[in-house]
Amino acid sequence: MQVQDILRACGYALAMVSAASAAAADLDSASDLAAGNELDLNSANPVGNLAVVYQQGEFNFLRASQFGLLNYFSALQSGRQNVLIAKQAGSENVIVSRQRGQSNLAVLSQYGYENLILLEQVGYAHRADISQVGIQNSAKVEQVGAINTVDIYQSGNDLHTNVKQVGTAISTSVKQYD
Repeated sequence: MQVQDILRACGYALAMVSAASAAAADLDSASDLAAGNELDLNSANPVGNLAVVYQQGEFNFLRASQFGLLNYFSALQSGRQNVLIAKQAGSENVIVSRQRGQSNLAVLSQYGYENLILLEQVGYAHRADISQVGIQNSAKVEQVGAINTVDIYQSGNDLHTNVKQVGTAISTSVKQYD
């Protein structure tokens, strides 16, 4: 099954899952900080991994891990002090992330098979640090305005990178091997 097929198959459920994940944030190893949200998501399900998360407000923190087969992860954090740490291990990986507000940071990773990371951070103190290891890699970034930085490391197979940082202290570093 291709990543496109997974996304299509999951497409009808995304609205339902995203509405439920905001409510589930308080129930699933998460705690509310002062005017903020923390979510620790660990999806060791060895078959149908899927996670769609939405956090809004200040001091949003999200740590996600997926290991199994049909990985997919998406997050939208809106507000200030957004942090995202994600990891996926094997199979049809995808990560899609969007962060809007102030002191953005993300540290994404993926290890093997159909990899893809799309990240977009819009305003202020961006940083990314994306890492991928094997098979059909890709990583599109795009950070828009302020203290941008990106480090992308890709290790083997198809490798792709597309970085677009629009304004201020732009810094980009890409290492690819094969």
